[in-house]
Amino acid sequence: MKDEELKILERYFPAAAVPMVAEAYSNSRFQLKFKKPRNSKLGDFRPPRGSNGICCITLNGDLNPYQMLVTFVHEFAHYAVYMLYPNKRLEPHGAVWQLTFAQLLQPYLKPEIFPPDVLEALKLHLHHIKASSTADHNLSKVMKRYDTHPSDAESITVDDLPVGAVFQLANGMRFKKGPKRRTRYQCECLDNGRTYSVSGLAETNNK
Repeated sequence: MKDEELKILERYFPAAAVPMVAEAYSNSRFQLKFKKPRNSKLGDFRPPRGSNGICCITLNGDLNPYQMLVTFVHEFAHYAVYMLYPNKRLEPHGAVWQLTFAQLLQPYLKPEIFPPDVLEALKLHLHHIKASSTADHNLSKVMKRYDTHPSDAESITVDDLPVGAVFQLANGMRFKKGPKRRTRYQCECLDNGRTYSVSGLAETNNK
């Protein structure tokens, strides 16, 4: 791996994980791109386009180092499954992917890579792997502690509000918080009267 490529990895990943990420990248055949923040996803895997194309993994460039590493392993697992079964239509987050993700993440589960709270949350996550780390409520809350965006320290989530509180999401829609159903709240939209399931981790414009 070239020095400039290594420096890019050092900018985004936990220092102790960089050698393993570099090895995975160097021994594989895919493009790795860091993108502007996307609200709909943290990263993705794209199979090759055309007979001469190569696979591509994209990651949101604003992720904290620990979320970046977990997201990379998540997408690298998609790459690994694709390379093993290029002609099979498997469920994207089915049993094969789950097993592959768990195996690939295991070598990174070290105290020199992840802080204790993230390490504990990740070990629990592997017992009930979800399609996205953001779908794991506990893991998402722990990961958020390490975000470094200026607004993060002041952000208020739906979880922080009492039942009955009125809040506004980033899309401008206004809601009244209702009862919790597992990790989501049944909230009445004050703009159209409909009921929506809103994640407890959704950030509000409340101060």
